[in-house]
Amino acid sequence: MDLLKQKKLHIIKIVGIALPVLLLIVVVGGLSFSLLRGALHLDFSQEYRQVNGIEKIRFQENWHHEIYARTFWGLRSVGKDMDRQNNLQDVKIAEDEEAEITWLDTDVYDVSEIMEHIVWYDREGEKILLGDLGGEILCSYDIQYDTVERIVFSPDDKYVLYYEKEYGVNGGYSSDEEYCYYKVIDIETGEQYTIYAGYRQWFDVYWE
Repeated sequence: MDLLKQKKLHIIKIVGIALPVLLLIVVVGGLSFSLLRGALHLDFSQEYRQVNGIEKIRFQENWHHEIYARTFWGLRSVGKDMDRQNNLQDVKIAEDEEAEITWLDTDVYDVSEIMEHIVWYDREGEKILLGDLGGEILCSYDIQYDTVERIVFSPDDKYVLYYEKEYGVNGGYSSDEEYCYYKVIDIETGEQYTIYAGYRQWFDVYWE
């Protein structure tokens, strides 16, 4: 009987040690993967494959000048651009656009290359709106999270690329707790695709 009790106590001791160790491994492993995922810009979701011309979308880290493209496992570095600044032609185009849309009350917008359509973020209505340069609304698209930071037409005007943020993902409301979503709207169908997402994954986005 004493031998049986000793065996039970031995098993209890082993379980008592093994469970906390296992729990620690799971917690540390989860944290390590989250940190690794952020550092390597990993995202294994595959919605990006639904977008034609996805290979021309670029993600830029402004503070490091690193440029990335979307791949199967997330973002892959395609080099650095130290001089991506507005040239005189870009400034002239921007001035022409602003002259056409004096009615617009937001700085989150883009005008199509042929200057036929405009897409902008309506902060009050929490929507993305597509219209003509006169301000007539043609379509509206719902957003899912808190705010839209950037909107860009695709070169062929078939898609709209935008960057959306969700605040307070860890229970707070600081800018250090942002989950970032990079999405594409198919203008013809209205379908939206999340092409990349990640915690504190801040990039400038554009079509090359």
